[in-house]
Amino acid sequence: MIEHTFQLLPSVGAKKEKAIWESGIRTWDDFLSADSVECVKPAFKEKSDPLLMQAEELLKMNDSGALADLIPKPEHWRMYRHFMDDAAYLDIETDGLSRDALVTVVTVHRKSGTYTLTEGFDLDSDNLSKALEGAKMLVTFNGSCFDVPVLRNSFPEVDLDIPQYDLRFASRKVGYRGGLKPLEIELGIHRDDDIIDVDGAMAVHLWHQWTRHSDEDALNILQEYNRADTVNLEYIAGVIFDKLVTDHAGYRW
Repeated sequence: MIEHTFQLLPSVGAKKEKAIWESGIRTWDDFLSADSVECVKPAFKEKSDPLLMQAEELLKMNDSGALADLIPKPEHWRMYRHFMDDAAYLDIETDGLSRDALVTVVTVHRKSGTYTLTEGFDLDSDNLSKALEGAKMLVTFNGSCFDVPVLRNSFPEVDLDIPQYDLRFASRKVGYRGGLKPLEIELGIHRDDDIIDVDGAMAVHLWHQWTRHSDEDALNILQEYNRADTVNLEYIAGVIFDKLVTDHAGYRW
């Protein structure tokens, strides 16, 4: 999808982008190789060509950060398929809802493995940085509003300047409403019996059971719940991406 994206050009929104597609210009190469583009003025094309050449070069270099700087944040989802092999799926648990809440558990799911880090054991800046090392995209559910700001506050040394595909907002574009659990149910994802009823409020309670009563079962359930939240994002990301391409963008590439 990324090479079909024209919203990185000045003043090009969804409507203008669709007009470019409908004129027969479907990719950056189509635009660059055309002598003229039906729905844009010659001066606009002359100004746009260098931007598309820059974007092509950044894509060849796999520089997702610099490429994301060219693309409006609501459209960062379009980068997902190209960078999915280097994506990091992330979810956190905390002891409250404020940005200065204690981060209790963090899971980072990568193609190379799944890393669950826990406060008081192995959750620190170094280990979190290692888990995220080399990530080209961050996939979260509401991470742009909660997970990432909380992590920035708690671990300012960790580089979290990674383009983000936030499934909370991406799923709304294709008609889904509500939180992660209803979305999982709608997509046919089933959780193990011991965590099927766990939610955010219970996650806080489980943490308190661990810290106040050394309840290892509570800690294990909390960690398993957080891992499930994170690992399930991979499947959801693919489903939502495909729906965005067909329903939102209007074309099957």
